[in-house]
Amino acid sequence: TRSRPAVSSPLADHTAPATTRVTPLRAYSFPTSSPLRPFLSVAPGKKPVKIIQPPANHSVSFELNLTQAELGRK
Repeated sequence: TRSRPAVSSPLADHTAPATTRVTPLRAYSFPTSSPLRPFLSVAPGKKPVKIIQPPANHSVSFELNLTQAELGRK
């Protein structure tokens, strides 16, 4: 009876002992990061606060008689 060779390929060298190949641990090329936000115009971030101010050339004060909910609907 013939014994099976230790190598899987019939073309491989039968006289050389089978060596186990050690693959080194690689460090990642790029560091992991958080996903980038899209353009600010389409980013789902917080809406900016609207500040109501009188024109710079007017020195009068005014009273805005609206509740916060009414102002938010305007």
